[in-house]
Amino acid sequence: ARLQKLGLRTYTQDEIRRQVAQAEIDAHFRNDPDAALSAARRLAANYTLKGIISARAMRNPMIPVNQVAVSMQFVLTGADGKRVAQAEAQSQSFSGADVQGMALTLINEQAEEVVAKLYSEYCQQPERGRK
Repeated sequence: ARLQKLGLRTYTQDEIRRQVAQAEIDAHFRNDPDAALSAARRLAANYTLKGIISARAMRNPMIPVNQVAVSMQFVLTGADGKRVAQAEAQSQSFSGADVQGMALTLINEQAEEVVAKLYSEYCQQPERGRK
């Protein structure tokens, strides 16, 4: 959602699969095998964002409270497979009883910074026919 606010058009893998699958169905009924290939090419990603978000919950050994640590790592690659941008963030906090809720809060707090870094590095790349 944050990337879309910056004006970038984003699709999840499921959205792409659904659109290509629908194009294949439509092409089959029209007896037009090239239409499905055309749809797949149109939806080919110019960039791919891959990321890992991990959270670890533990009991603080010094004081008896729950705490959570979140780590995020993202890499934006071009269609050619070359790295365009990379960003990572880490955060930790005491969590009380709602460990999952605090993990989500930490992720949301770091998201703006991660997206800003990815977008900044993306914008610094030489023009490659961006869409």
